[in-house]
Amino acid sequence: MNTMINEDVDVLARTEKGKLNPVLVTWKGKNYTVQRIENRKKMRTKRNRFETITVKVIVSNEMHLEFDHASKSWRLLTMSQPPNR
Repeated sequence: MNTMINEDVDVLARTEKGKLNPVLVTWKGKNYTVQRIENRKKMRTKRNRFETITVKVIVSNEMHLEFDHASKSWRLLTMSQPPNR
């Protein structure tokens, strides 16, 4: 189940071959290490360019991040919770 978050986050990312690759996401004082990138999608409006990147993190199943190229800022759009065991 995805939980809507839509909040600013800090992201440590590397640029490799012209692509942003998130490595660490910090949200509400907690660090989430990125295991792998699941998906990426680029979007463009008349004024801005955005990139949505879905990552697999250690604590949660997935985080959906959005990078705003104009403001150089990241947002956590949604986060899925691991299933109850």
